[in-house]
Amino acid sequence: MMAGNRFPTRITLNEGLENCGGSAELYQRVITSFIEEGRKKLPLIKQLYKKEDWKNYIVAVHGLKSSAASIGAMELSAHAKEMEFAGKDEAIGLIHEKTDSLLHEYIEMLQMLTAFCKDKTEEEQIKFFEEYGE
Repeated sequence: MMAGNRFPTRITLNEGLENCGGSAELYQRVITSFIEEGRKKLPLIKQLYKKEDWKNYIVAVHGLKSSAASIGAMELSAHAKEMEFAGKDEAIGLIHEKTDSLLHEYIEMLQMLTAFCKDKTEEEQIKFFEEYGE
């Protein structure tokens, strides 16, 4: 997976930077926002799933799809997209089959990013993105 000072391998750094117009500073803020929002969004998705509130579940996983793509976490984004479309198609069996793995992947991503950010100052993160995002 990742040592504390390495960036998660499940994120395509260049894609995330490109989504931020090539700005390492903006990318650092987007990563921080992804972590902060994840602390709210993760329990929300769990709650909506347990309540079988599919309308709001679809909205929540759509948001995850977009925010994951914005940081370059394309696998997580693709899994969220699969659950979004399963909800739209009323494929409830598929949602039941795959939501746990989506949530597990989301938790792992948040943990890896949190470890990376905790290990570096904002300036060190920006420098890392500038150096390795080429």
